[in-house]
Amino acid sequence: MPVDVFKRFLPRAWSALPFFQQLDELEGIPVINVHLWFDRKLKNIDALCFSRSPLLSVYADMSTCCKEYKDDDRSMLELVFAPCSPAAGSSVNWMSKSNQEIVDATLGELQRLFPLEIGAHLPGGGAQLRKSAVVKVPRSVYAATPGRNKYRPSQETPARNFTLAGDWTSQKFLGSMEGAVLAGKLAAEVVCDRAAGRPTKGVKAVPEHVLEASGGRGAREPAGVNGSTPVAFGGGAVLDPGGSDGVARHP
Repeated sequence: MPVDVFKRFLPRAWSALPFFQQLDELEGIPVINVHLWFDRKLKNIDALCFSRSPLLSVYADMSTCCKEYKDDDRSMLELVFAPCSPAAGSSVNWMSKSNQEIVDATLGELQRLFPLEIGAHLPGGGAQLRKSAVVKVPRSVYAATPGRNKYRPSQETPARNFTLAGDWTSQKFLGSMEGAVLAGKLAAEVVCDRAAGRPTKGVKAVPEHVLEASGGRGAREPAGVNGSTPVAFGGGAVLDPGGSDGVARHP
């Protein structure tokens, strides 16, 4: 789970431990996912692509890359729209923009990236958008601002029989799929070493200033937002202002 959600579920008794208090220095940044369904197959997207766009980080044609979406005649793109807020390095707070504004900006970037397939300048307007979904994740991967690395905890913890995994734990990659996989392997290594009676690598040292600040701080209630919507648990949601209750919903 993301670090912000982990903080919410942290047992109250553990919140007094400096090892877990250092997580206050790790905070997730917003990310937007955009899903686009087109009326025809796009020819130039056959894998996960890193983008040359300042708005689109990575994207993939799910109709080609994922069997659940397989379609030989029409493409369905999933794109990571990031950075999308000043906290993540964007000059525009896209999280406050409407879904249509985000979709329009995404299409504008795709027209620039794929001028032979998407765009009004093409005969018939090129590939046409059938439908779209915008999924906003207020707290996603931790903000990799200068100095954050020292607060990333080891997979081994001071809590007996409790081992951590997650892309925000200590390993050589930043918050990413690669980081999550490596953290999982390192966590499994801790479990295997303990089971076999082998020495582990130990618990990573906590920064000195965290240790000093923890002296007068006792246990506290878990941090986190109220409610039980997907957003409250660190998930993304399509905001549905037209819904009867006005809450965030799954796409």
